[in-house]
Amino acid sequence: EWSDSQLMIRDAVRRFVDEEIVPNVKELEHGDLPPYDILRKMYATFGMGEMARSRFEKQVAAEKRGEKRKASSGPKDPAAQADQAAATLIPIIELCRHCPGMVTAMGVSVGLTAGAILSKGTLEQKERWAPDLLSLDKVGAWAITEPGSGSDAFGGMRSSARREGDEFILNGSKTFITNGPHADTTVFICKLEESDVDPRDRKILNFVLDRGMPGFEQSGALRKMGMHSSPTGELFLKDVRVGMDRLLGGKDALEKKGGGRESAKGTFQTERSGVAAMALGMVE
Repeated sequence: EWSDSQLMIRDAVRRFVDEEIVPNVKELEHGDLPPYDILRKMYATFGMGEMARSRFEKQVAAEKRGEKRKASSGPKDPAAQADQAAATLIPIIELCRHCPGMVTAMGVSVGLTAGAILSKGTLEQKERWAPDLLSLDKVGAWAITEPGSGSDAFGGMRSSARREGDEFILNGSKTFITNGPHADTTVFICKLEESDVDPRDRKILNFVLDRGMPGFEQSGALRKMGMHSSPTGELFLKDVRVGMDRLLGGKDALEKKGGGRESAKGTFQTERSGVAAMALGMVE
């Protein structure tokens, strides 16, 4: 059962959902209302953006001092651990009682996109893109799925990066990309063109793209069977030229065996507890 302190969190979130989301569910799910302004209001109401920026600033300060992140930086007290988990999971459950797509939109932006930059990026890249994503000031998309590769995301991937000195030419398309139509910042996952390597085994690279870059097109929202409060779209890249500063991890990423395969798989793992909480909210 939830503790008294956890019930206070639940009731506060539930009030916000009843006042701000329930009256807009029809427009969110069957109209043309994107979820981001309501999510930003939730972040402002509960101070989530400020907390995210504060945690980020402390992390960056520690990195600049040369301190390595501990394997587990959370509280050691079991009750405190439970409160920390509850504070993360309760909002997911409560949102999913009415509008699960909003959680997907939020999770992909804050969890997957910002998470990928924080785990793979250089310090400069983290400072450049992560704060606005963590606070939901900007919307993020994490682009891996392609028209011809779903479960076989890496083997069947055809999106490519051709290296020209310290620049890359990106080409390819992605589909079913959460936040794709509205993303300000997109982590684009593709393969390095390597003439002497089998296409299925080429290095996986991650690039950070900004809306409006020449050759980068974001489609409108796709019509789906449900969860329209999570806008989903397609991405098209034709000869998009980027510098080394947009390659997550910089030149070091080129030296890693297999590139970003394992780190991309790790990004998927972060979804699991959140998806379970979503399911519980839907059942309720």
